[in-house]
Amino acid sequence: MVSKRYPKLRQALPDGRLVLREGLILCFFMRRPHDDISQAVTRALDLYLDTVGHGKLGWYVDMGGNISPEEYKGWAGDVRPLDGGLWAKVRNELSSRDSCILRLEEYENQVGGFHFEYHGRPREDLDLPGFVSTVSFWLPTKYLEARGPEHVKALAVALARELPLTSGYVSLAFNHLLESKPVMQFIREQCFRYPGMDVHRLDTTSMNLGERVLGAYWLNFYGQPLLDQLGGVAGLRARLALPEVSIEEAGAEKALVSLGKWPETGDVEQQGEMKPYRALAGLLEPYLYAEPGSQDTARRWQRRFLD
Repeated sequence: MVSKRYPKLRQALPDGRLVLREGLILCFFMRRPHDDISQAVTRALDLYLDTVGHGKLGWYVDMGGNISPEEYKGWAGDVRPLDGGLWAKVRNELSSRDSCILRLEEYENQVGGFHFEYHGRPREDLDLPGFVSTVSFWLPTKYLEARGPEHVKALAVALARELPLTSGYVSLAFNHLLESKPVMQFIREQCFRYPGMDVHRLDTTSMNLGERVLGAYWLNFYGQPLLDQLGGVAGLRARLALPEVSIEEAGAEKALVSLGKWPETGDVEQQGEMKPYRALAGLLEPYLYAEPGSQDTARRWQRRFLD
């Protein structure tokens, strides 16, 4: 089923296997070590699977595997089918006391619409200024269109309530598994046409984000201390008084800022204005994350709703 509302943005290998596809990413950042949040992340994974279906994740990526990244393989580790034994391993890794890096996929050797990834940082990283643990979930655009935006929003809110988040977001995204040259070239060619699409690098972000935010998205979650810095729910409502914007509580000391009923690509060729995104980006500017050593193109992308 091809999306009627969203463009089909895909990169395939010569044999037809997809290495990039348009989709949704639900991503949450927590300035907590793995041993503090492991149970919450486990509950969030269970909630995601209960919602989308337990069969949507069929493969385990051994991030300690000894298979080097290869452009035509598309993976950074050993990939094994998720049977009962491997699900037990997943549970054990999530309950480990030190740290956890976990990736679960829909397909063995190509990008799917469903995906789970978690970077749980060790407690000794607490002293690093950019330290953050990260968890993300993917959905295909056809899932959004079939179930509707309210269903996706409800899932995101349920996940946010489980997690002790510092910040989080839900966005249309260029979802990919490997930063190969063709994939990154495709993203560079398309991203400025579609500023509402997210370009994510969670491994880098988890090392540096800290208490900052990545930008303005369809759904935006704020925890402490950023929520207080933004004036709380009342302050956000006063400063973002636009008809497309809704602001609500999303659990204890958490807020959700929604920029419209549906996520938007902002296709510049269709003269997409993205006014709510620009308003929120302006409010967030003092707290925006800038990737260390980023080049002019990356800085331009990070400020796409500001300049």
